[in-house]
Amino acid sequence: MSNDTSNTTSKTASTTAAQTTSTSTAPATSQRNKKIDHSELTSSAFWIGHILMIIATIAGVYLAAQAGLQQAILFDDVTARQNNYFLRQSLYEELQDNIKILRRYDEEFLSRGITANQIKANSPRISRYVWETMKYSETTLETPSYFLGETRRFYAQVDDIVAKRESFTYGPSFASKLMKEQLDNMETQVLPKLKANTEYLARYLKGFDVNVEDIKGVKMIGEAP
Repeated sequence: MSNDTSNTTSKTASTTAAQTTSTSTAPATSQRNKKIDHSELTSSAFWIGHILMIIATIAGVYLAAQAGLQQAILFDDVTARQNNYFLRQSLYEELQDNIKILRRYDEEFLSRGITANQIKANSPRISRYVWETMKYSETTLETPSYFLGETRRFYAQVDDIVAKRESFTYGPSFASKLMKEQLDNMETQVLPKLKANTEYLARYLKGFDVNVEDIKGVKMIGEAP
């Protein structure tokens, strides 16, 4: 009898313990599942955030590089146009001075019936510093071919006229006629176009706050101190 009671009591205790263990285990398992789910969510957000950050960084670097490239191209363009302005303006002024010298030479010597010694002794001394220097400038080939061609032909024709007058191959009136044709073409056709071209470059550069007419470090006449 006592054995039956003892067994019954033992079974009841075991059942109660199993139920208690089962009851205590269920919340723990549920809690672990909640922690696992939260951990996975946190991990996904972390990687998504990092991926978005990487994409944004790449996009930012690309846009900055594009902006920098555009600024570099613009800077090179403005610098090249500035150099072109100075070169063409210098050529314009040199040609203008040479035309004045040759007109005076034509009036005083070329068109007159003077001796060979006199005509040779008064051969025109025109300046070709800018024209000769242009041979060694990278900017020269950026100059419109019209101006280069007209200037080259002008100097070639002038040299030929002077040489043939000094050798008496041309008479004074014929040599003077040819000289006037060259000077008139340069003065009425070529120089106005060259001047318009330099003025266009000056206006373009002024749009980028580059004043080519302002000589840095030099006080102009009449300028306030």
